[in-house]
Amino acid sequence: MMSRLRPRLFLLRGLVVAAVTLAVLVAGAARANDSIEEARVKAAFVLNFIKFTSWPDGQGEATPTLTLCVIGGYALAGQLNALAGRNVQGRQVRLQPLEAQGGDAQCDAVFATMTDAVTLRSLQQLTGRRAALTISDQPGFVAQGGMIELKIVDGRVRFVVNLAAARAANLMLSSQLLQLADRVVQ
Repeated sequence: MMSRLRPRLFLLRGLVVAAVTLAVLVAGAARANDSIEEARVKAAFVLNFIKFTSWPDGQGEATPTLTLCVIGGYALAGQLNALAGRNVQGRQVRLQPLEAQGGDAQCDAVFATMTDAVTLRSLQQLTGRRAALTISDQPGFVAQGGMIELKIVDGRVRFVVNLAAARAANLMLSSQLLQLADRVVQ
């Protein structure tokens, strides 16, 4: 009797292991798809932030491009690349990778994937020289002087605006944008 049950137990054990493995693989793939979709939504938010921002008179009017600089690795899983060439306020979006030290870049907007002290100091220097909208999805970015912080709340992309930082850089954010914000810091 016991010898008959062994093959069945072996088969049952194999099926359970296969089912658990399949469940883990499916869950991992779903999370990967969620993160790609989340990155795609955040990239769309970045484009809309740019659309609803006004730069000081004279900045960039002579150039046909609006430069979105990216600090850090593969920002938003590469989804920001889809913004290149899009038309915003009569100008084409151009992506430019930027070192954390910033250098002398001519950025109209900056997306930072890292917000360490060096990067934050660089962003402050950059916005001191040129009006540049600063955006990040790193927690605490607005509290550290950034302008717009993307975050996930209850599975949805939300954002916080530091209006004082935007005004200090001579940027005008649309009232429509401010109404959609989760919170506006004065």
